This record gives sequence, structure tokens and C-alpha cells, in this order.
Amino acid sequence: MKHVLIQIKGLMLLTLFSLSVSAAALPDYYPKAFQMNGTIDRVDLKRGIIVINDMLWSLSMNVKVHSLNTEFSSIRTLRSGMKMGFTMNSINGKNQITEIWLLPNNKQSMENME
Repeated sequence: MKHVLIQIKGLMLLTLFSLSVSAAALPDYYPKAFQMNGTIDRVDLKRGIIVINDMLWSLSMNVKVHSLNTEFSSIRTLRSGMKMGFTMNSINGKNQITEIWLLPNNKQSMENME
């Protein structure tokens, strides 16, 4: 129960600290805003997990990754320190990241999707 409360608090913090993205600087295949966003702390593809802003997330087996240079990129391009926007969905009762958009490292502002 304590673990669930910590995850909920962290999710709320990620949501609260989301700021606005300048869509003009991003490719057309990027959304105008992101459901969530943050900076990658760690990626463990073997375990299917990613840590973003000190929060552990599960990756969907079919996660889509979009980069600034190509609409569909490999999940293997993800590295610590990268900024990203992402979408998550509940899959089998577990929140999982289903889509990732890599952002320029100098992007300081992002916004939740409405």
C-alpha cells in the first residue's frame, strides 16, 4: 500500500511539474503536448523498465519511440539524461509507457495533453 501511495504521489508530481512545449521546433509527427514528460535516469530493456525523474515505469512490449530525426526509432536509442514526452496506459491493471517522443536536451518546457 505504501509503495502504491509513493507511485501515486510521484505521478501527481510529474503531472504538476509538466510545462509547455514549443511545438514549432518539433517535427509534425509530434503531438502538441504530452501526457507526461521528464528526463531519463536509467533504462533496463531486459527488465522492461525505465526510470524517469526518479520514478520507475514499466515499458509496454510494443512501446513506440519517436525521435527528432525519424518518426519511428528504436527503443535502444534511449539513454540516461535524454528528455522525453510520453504516453502511458493501463495494461492488465498496470501503468505502462506505450509511446515516447524524444525531446531536444535544451527543452525546459512541456505540457500535459488535454
